[in-house]
Amino acid sequence: MLYRSCPKGAPGLWPGAPFAFWPLLLAALLSGFATPVNAGDCPATRIHERVQVIHVYDGDTVKLADGRRLRLIGINTPEVGARAREATRAYAREAQAALTDLLGKHNKILLLEYGAERTDHYGRLLAHAWLEDGTNVAARLLQLGLATTLVVPPNTRAQDCYQRQEDNARSAARGLWSSPAYRSQASTSLPLSSRGFHIVHGTVDQVRRTRNNVWITLAGPVTIRISNPDLVNFAPGFPDGLAGQTLEVRGWLKPDRDGLRLTVRHPAALTIITPSRRY
Repeated sequence: MLYRSCPKGAPGLWPGAPFAFWPLLLAALLSGFATPVNAGDCPATRIHERVQVIHVYDGDTVKLADGRRLRLIGINTPEVGARAREATRAYAREAQAALTDLLGKHNKILLLEYGAERTDHYGRLLAHAWLEDGTNVAARLLQLGLATTLVVPPNTRAQDCYQRQEDNARSAARGLWSSPAYRSQASTSLPLSSRGFHIVHGTVDQVRRTRNNVWITLAGPVTIRISNPDLVNFAPGFPDGLAGQTLEVRGWLKPDRDGLRLTVRHPAALTIITPSRRY
């Protein structure tokens, strides 16, 4: 059983596109970006902007020619440590190199579809991105096993398609899924020093509600926090019946009193484990 909601999004065109861009846009849409694009490739519903990349920070973040930073919607790639105290995670360099290679083969051009929320709290532009041949960049990195899915509401479009790409790579132990760092870890075995992105599984010891949050305590030192405003993203009745269930959850671990806390905003990050869903 998955707590997931349906993605939203309706087809449309960018009304403010420069006149010179319309022939390119229309030709791309009519031709499927010059190559057949099927549902498994996570196609665009609209194109808002054509941009050029001048720098690749890591597998999911780039710098554009006009100085803006672009963060790809739908995925998270391992972090490349920017300072001495930050460790570069397994497969971070591979993800960065793969994105650099993809861009280099396509004139460093991206076609963007903005998210419902266009910028994040760091001021980065948020968008889905395609190469000019129709390749969805996020989907390709997921297929290579160099990214994990990440759903941050309200930017939920294409989440199911992205999840299929991850599931296939994970089942094949491709890329980062072959690394112990990305295996699902038991909540009872996590050291209190654990930080950063983790995939964790454990049995629910307790579910409690407070004025602002729902708190789901797993066996061991891990507590999941879901803010009350984010409950709208979950199925009716959530979190009733979770006590005693075994969950798999993903996100960023932080210290919390005598344990660890992981914040979840969308049901895509939380799965009730069944035999067919255990990895």
